[in-house]
Amino acid sequence: MYVSSLLRASAVSLALALPLCPYGVTAANMEATGHATAMRGTAMQVPISKVSNPAGRLANASVQDKNGTSVGSVHKVIVDPDGKVVAVQVDVGGFLGIGSKLVEIKAIDLKYEQDRNVLTTTLRKPAIESLPAIKT
Repeated sequence: MYVSSLLRASAVSLALALPLCPYGVTAANMEATGHATAMRGTAMQVPISKVSNPAGRLANASVQDKNGTSVGSVHKVIVDPDGKVVAVQVDVGGFLGIGSKLVEIKAIDLKYEQDRNVLTTTLRKPAIESLPAIKT
């Protein structure tokens, strides 16, 4: 009697601990930003054109490539006269500011994840690091 009660309690605990949907299933309008985020299934990304007050909101955002690898941080948001984001200057490479350079990534290649304050690009890290340095 004691063993069957223990087994029943264990089965109920295990059933409650499992997610209700299989991994990899995401809700509409959600895109994964790398393997770890895809497994969490919590990242909701929006096009950078949908971000309100982009110059203020994106000022300290980190930037990652399409695999979820960190590549740098936002240095400056470039907007047109209408206030739409055209491109983002990103500080890439280096360590503690030594050996880093500024590159420009077009807005079309970026999506914003508000809950983590992260911009995700469609480019990979080697491609970003090989972009020409811009002068400020």
